Amino acid sequence: MVVGWLFIIVIGLILVFIGFVWWHSPGTTAPIVDQDGQPVLNSIAALEAVGINGSTQWLLIRGRDQTKPVLLFLHGGPGLPELALLSGHDLEKDFVVVNWEQRGSAKSYEAGKLDQSFTVDTFVEDAAEVSRWLIRRFNQSKIYLMAHSWGTFLGVLTVKKYPELFRAFFSIGQIARQLEAEQISYDWVLQQARERNAGRLVRRLEKQGRPPYRPEAWLDYLTWQREVVARYRGGMYRANFFPLFIRSILLCREYTLADKVRYALGAQKSVRLLWPQVVATDLLDAAPELQVPYYLFQGVHDYQTPYSVARRYFDQLRAPRKQLVTFLQSAHSPIFEEPDLFLSAVHEAMQREREALIAKQ
Repeated sequence: MVVGWLFIIVIGLILVFIGFVWWHSPGTTAPIVDQDGQPVLNSIAALEAVGINGSTQWLLIRGRDQTKPVLLFLHGGPGLPELALLSGHDLEKDFVVVNWEQRGSAKSYEAGKLDQSFTVDTFVEDAAEVSRWLIRRFNQSKIYLMAHSWGTFLGVLTVKKYPELFRAFFSIGQIARQLEAEQISYDWVLQQARERNAGRLVRRLEKQGRPPYRPEAWLDYLTWQREVVARYRGGMYRANFFPLFIRSILLCREYTLADKVRYALGAQKSVRLLWPQVVATDLLDAAPELQVPYYLFQGVHDYQTPYSVARRYFDQLRAPRKQLVTFLQSAHSPIFEEPDLFLSAVHEAMQREREALIAKQ
């Protein structure tokens, strides 16, 4: 009898949870409103499905003034869109912010699509085509590019191949030599585990061994290793990023309930197929020079894309203009960890670009 009641209670709680998530999943984006709750004149808040290189891909487009410069955001992962955290961000005051759900990610997940399309080269072509679409859509000659984590890797390669599309590149948590970065991350987690007397984790890490790994082994390793990095504050310095990230996805109104299921499916597929390509590429060799101004926003406590590796890439990179902004209270996500300082740094970069444009005329 007691077991029966417990079963009913558990099922009831599951149904309540599903209902709660469903209620927060209309699949629409809220209008941008003024202090009286009225839509801001000339603002834009839209979800659009666009055909990109044979694949349907979604864009969240938001800005208080659609005549402002366009900023395309390349999310991390691969396969981990940050739309849920960026919808309504203060960047929308200065830009038309475009969150692109990349091929195979969340709203852009398409079951049954051939795995052969999941190559870095394909994603570079996708990014370029999305950029061209935005240039046409908003009648601008060029756009700004901002990227986080995996997106920085994709962004560098896209800017290198198609510099004519971009005014400047803002990089957050730069991937450069990710195999070396993974080795640093592994060593750091092992050291932290030993200092905390986390014997079980130490044994798991020692059994795993130091990177590199076989291509098929990366997904399983990253699934649990990144959770430990987050717990030890190497993902977000002053908080565990995982609960915040998961909560933001569950409550994201731009996603339907089905999109939230696709999110998990897309993340696994993207990491499995793309990460071996990332760790096999050294951007110091593949992209030593960019023809676009480069701004790097890097947290000193980052143990997903460690500061030392990103700094080395910055120091060796040749670009028309470049600037490193170091965040002392951030790990992998300064845009979310020190938002005021981040926005101030972006504003300064924009001013620098405006002055350079005036001087060029």
